[in-house]
Amino acid sequence: MKAITTREHETLQAKLMQLARDAENPETRQAAEEGLVVLQQQYETYHEMVAQLKACMVEYRELQKSLRSDILVPALRQERKATKFNVRDFQLMATE
Repeated sequence: MKAITTREHETLQAKLMQLARDAENPETRQAAEEGLVVLQQQYETYHEMVAQLKACMVEYRELQKSLRSDILVPALRQERKATKFNVRDFQLMATE
């Protein structure tokens, strides 16, 4: 996925504005004006969605960190302790 750059947007916007201002054909002028409105609305929607995505990513990372520290790490630590053998366990196994 490729991001929409401000420079590309502003370049297209300027060209449409110029076309809407300078076009001799009224249909072309109207199409450029309508295109400009739609372009601006879509650009604003894009920025809103990017902001939502950033917020979602922050929430995900916080959840990931919380799940690791609160559930995963303690469970793994408990498993490791449960499977740990001490020297006495090996001595008992050897004598049996």
